[in-house]
Amino acid sequence: MKILVSSFTYPPQTSGVSEIARAQACGLAARGHELVVACDFDPKRTPEHAGENVALRQFNVTGCFDPKSSYSGDIAAYQEFIASTPFDIILCNCWQNWATDLAVPVFGRTRARKVIVTQGLNAQIWQPQRRFPWGLRRWFWGWPYVWRLPRVMDRFDQIVFLSQRQDFGRFFDHWLARKTGRRHVSIIPNGIHLAALREARKDFRERYGVRTKHMILTVANYCERKNQIATLKAFLQARRADATLVFIGSEFNDYSEKVRSLLSQARNRAGEVLLLQHVPKADVNSAYHAADLFLLTAREETQPLAILDAMACAVPFVSTDTGCVSEFPGGLVLNHRAATAAAINRLLDQPEERHRLGEEGRAAAESKYDWNQVVLQCEQLFQRLLNGG
Repeated sequence: MKILVSSFTYPPQTSGVSEIARAQACGLAARGHELVVACDFDPKRTPEHAGENVALRQFNVTGCFDPKSSYSGDIAAYQEFIASTPFDIILCNCWQNWATDLAVPVFGRTRARKVIVTQGLNAQIWQPQRRFPWGLRRWFWGWPYVWRLPRVMDRFDQIVFLSQRQDFGRFFDHWLARKTGRRHVSIIPNGIHLAALREARKDFRERYGVRTKHMILTVANYCERKNQIATLKAFLQARRADATLVFIGSEFNDYSEKVRSLLSQARNRAGEVLLLQHVPKADVNSAYHAADLFLLTAREETQPLAILDAMACAVPFVSTDTGCVSEFPGGLVLNHRAATAAAINRLLDQPEERHRLGEEGRAAAESKYDWNQVVLQCEQLFQRLLNGG
């Protein structure tokens, strides 16, 4: 099969979507398929970022999905590439981005089968802002996208959701597809690289100077959506003099400075806090093995890869009830700071429960979320589509 993976972001950018797109491309290429990735333009990107036996086509396109902003740049070149290249499968990643939104209008010019892995929807979610008009303008401009989404779904031969979950949050697109009678639906979750996690070094504490008995880990880009301030507040409330809270984010920014400022203002705090940036992937994998507990207080997620990585390393998690995290075994789902602080103390003080939860998470990671299995499910789906199924 000749397969196009279309993604608005790709490594070296550090985001969940870029990791997913690379895993898809490299996994399918390893199974003998011809892979091309269409993605954003990044002058730092090299052939090594593409992956073995994966070709890259970069397009300098910018903009936003809402009609007020729209897209600009290499639009015609990207659409001609989609329409004129004889692919068997076009695999898009996510709604609300140029790589998907600009491909759909030219789908009628290609005989390729079209598949989208949605990664959730947030166009319908009001994200409050502090200043007038308090985020209502962005929310208002998002609704036309939602209203036309059922018709856009019909342009795809298959819509892949990550979970059976249907709700009015990030899985609103799944609810909408079912309620409007769309039946060309599959469920395939995100995956994790079990082999890379198993082979990770076990020296993170020594390399980064973690000397306390316990280590609590959170891995996420520093931003309001990931809500690391809530993570820090819960840790401070737990008052664990025997623990270090380790933040790993892609790079420091205004939000990480807010976290640092809150830390500096904390009085009589117990425990240590370490904020890190630009951590190599090998060291991130090593951090999971060093952790006793993984903490996520995100406001908005779909199916977070960081928790799946923690599960693969038998590290129990404490998370807000976001996305489909409540479906994951191996952790506790809580929504209040006091409950989160209490869960930190409970799990650090009860190694037997930590071990039990960790093993539950590991078993699920190995049986359901390994990228090798996920890619095989994608390949089987593509074969059915090409065979008329």
